[in-house]
Amino acid sequence: MSKFSIEQEIKLLPIHEYAFLKPEEVIFSEEVREICEGNSCGMYGTSWACPPAVGSLEECQKQCLEYEDTFIFTTATQIKNSYDVQGWLEARIQHEKLTDKVGEVFRKYTKSPLILSTEGCNVCKNCTYPNEPCHFPKKMYPATEGYGILVMRQAQLCNMRYNNGANTVTYFSMIFFN
Repeated sequence: MSKFSIEQEIKLLPIHEYAFLKPEEVIFSEEVREICEGNSCGMYGTSWACPPAVGSLEECQKQCLEYEDTFIFTTATQIKNSYDVQGWLEARIQHEKLTDKVGEVFRKYTKSPLILSTEGCNVCKNCTYPNEPCHFPKKMYPATEGYGILVMRQAQLCNMRYNNGANTVTYFSMIFFN
């Protein structure tokens, strides 16, 4: 596996910002996980991509630390205004499509990368959780925050912007790989 080869391919994609780091540098937070458990997004206990299905914070952290490297990237999309819910949703859909493309690059050069993305999965209209296994495990990306990762501080550590200005929505994804 060559980071150089990966980087050459991802530079061709519409990524806003990215960084490579070590899994030991990833900031895990019990408070982030508690926010998930508070179900402010409405996804807790409803998807294979979110807690409790992804495992405990300790299990998530252990899984991430089994990898040698981490890649974090963003998209930043202009929207009409901060109340433009349709703009937020469309930006998320585009971010997930980009995450698929970035994931393809990593799958080409690495074995079994762990891909984390936004706010739970939206591959299926109705998730099979908890009654049946996920129908599309390679398309389902667990939520970064669901793994307890403090994205706001992680962005600072990686010299990335968490907020890209007024009327802009920024989404993050992370890929753990060997």
